[in-house]
Amino acid sequence: MASENQSPRVLRLTFELQVPAGLRRNIHWSRIEPALTTFIGVIQGVATSTFPWASTMRVRKEWLYSWYDDTEQVDLATTELNSGPFTTKGDENAPTD
Repeated sequence: MASENQSPRVLRLTFELQVPAGLRRNIHWSRIEPALTTFIGVIQGVATSTFPWASTMRVRKEWLYSWYDDTEQVDLATTELNSGPFTTKGDENAPTD
């Protein structure tokens, strides 16, 4: 079993910028590309100062026509481990099962 510091750890943040349906404007790649460059630069600067443990940043760029997206949240059964009140209040050193 790998020790904790050998486990691959990834902090993933996802942002989706939506263009409203019905907007009658064609958005050309020549406008999208500089926006991507700006976003990447800003996030890179913030990541370096706020999450200094990271050594790399992977950037995924997509331009989609989302004709169909069936994303849903599914509630799971309530258990003593996933419902409050919680007693550890974020103590990372608290024992776990």
